[in-house]
Amino acid sequence: MHHCLQITEILCLIIEFLAHEDLVTRLEARSIPRRDVARLARTCKAFMDPALDVLWKTQSSLSPLIMCLPDHLWKVGLNDRILSLLQEPSHEEWVELKKYSRRIKVFGDCSMPNLPVVSETALDAISSPSLFQELFPSLHTLNTDVLSGLPPLNPTQFLRPIRLPQLVLLSVAIPLCHLFSYSNFHFVPACAPSLQSLIIYAPSDNLPDWWTPVPLVIDFGGFPYLRSLDLSFNLEVLSSSFCELIHLPYLRDLTITLPGGFDLEIHPSTRPILPSLQRLDVMVGSLNQCSSLLSSIASSELGSIKIYHHLTATSSDTYTLFRTIERIHERFPDFHELVVQCPYPAITDPSFDLCRSILTPLFVCRRLRVLKFSSFGTLDIDDAFLSQITRAWPDIEVLHVRGFQRNKARVTLEGIRQLLRGCPLLLLLLMQIDARVLPEQEPEMESLTLERFDISGSRIGDERAVERYLRILAPRVELLTQEAWLSFTS
Repeated sequence: MHHCLQITEILCLIIEFLAHEDLVTRLEARSIPRRDVARLARTCKAFMDPALDVLWKTQSSLSPLIMCLPDHLWKVGLNDRILSLLQEPSHEEWVELKKYSRRIKVFGDCSMPNLPVVSETALDAISSPSLFQELFPSLHTLNTDVLSGLPPLNPTQFLRPIRLPQLVLLSVAIPLCHLFSYSNFHFVPACAPSLQSLIIYAPSDNLPDWWTPVPLVIDFGGFPYLRSLDLSFNLEVLSSSFCELIHLPYLRDLTITLPGGFDLEIHPSTRPILPSLQRLDVMVGSLNQCSSLLSSIASSELGSIKIYHHLTATSSDTYTLFRTIERIHERFPDFHELVVQCPYPAITDPSFDLCRSILTPLFVCRRLRVLKFSSFGTLDIDDAFLSQITRAWPDIEVLHVRGFQRNKARVTLEGIRQLLRGCPLLLLLLMQIDARVLPEQEPEMESLTLERFDISGSRIGDERAVERYLRILAPRVELLTQEAWLSFTS
């Protein structure tokens, strides 16, 4: 055996490289399957530990570990594929599994299909607090959905008594059956004092229309090292928890529903608010509530903001928000993404119409790459405004600007031609246009990057002529839609 293979660290790197799921070499040789990694572990003593480390590092179920118990202790149902215990293993039999379980660092998704589902009794046995901590001393990433069996695991009850000091990434899925059973969820941070990333997800596809977000009680003060927080929008932290959250010193990525009654003026503090924030994805009632929060953020690195609001926004509300974005840009010139969208149908009340000057505060964001803005009312933009866009945002890649135009779209095909010429990186474009009249000048190719152009709600004259014109401008465009009746792919 070559001397380099006698160095454990090098051998581990080689086996990890060969077993990596995304490996495709220049000769199109793909990663080796898990059974071959197991064969490496049986080859010799030098290969055994490195290969076992790779084999067990990431697991998508508890069943492979439980099936390492003696055969007389477990069975797998022939019809239901449920792994159940025939008798309770002794503590010594559980601890014998440590030769494998101590190598597990990640419980998450990986390519191990058709594994048996762990029964409730088996899950209860292995997830007893003292045993779970003893079996998995190296665990740093945990997706509780992976551990769930039949019936589904209640993750908050499962985590409450457990201590996992090495855990840095935790993903919690709250099953629908538990979502209906509890008025609120209490999440105890003592289970993972070193946590850096927390994801809490609750299904929303089958929720009734009357459903309101479930209150979530979290002591964020117990997560001093938290860098990323992602809460699904049907969960809402209480105002008291949110007050702790906004003072976390290292929080960079935040996805959250803003508490309805939260007001920074009611909860004053001398500590800086979200001093390290880089990305904000927020669901709010009104734009004013979001503007108030944004104006208080102390971070000088906030480059991405996504806002989804329920209530109608007036011209004044929108302008206040964009002026706040302008001040954020003053602190961080690399501000590059803004999404402001509303989920409800358009409104015919002209008091909600927006003039083009509403967007002018955003022109200072010279490095803007993504802008998605939808308005309840008419958005007054024309070819002259598109010329301003080309000068202000030459690096724009995604531009979705839509209002309820009520057949008042003023952007023409000539304006689109100028936009594609001035924004050579544009990939996705959504805008309502007036294409009843084609320009007299013959079109030339302007963009090889545009992948999709959505003109739903536009006024179209000769459909075929418009299609031909746009295909010459952007020959690689993949999808162009005019409601449901005009679509084509290149």
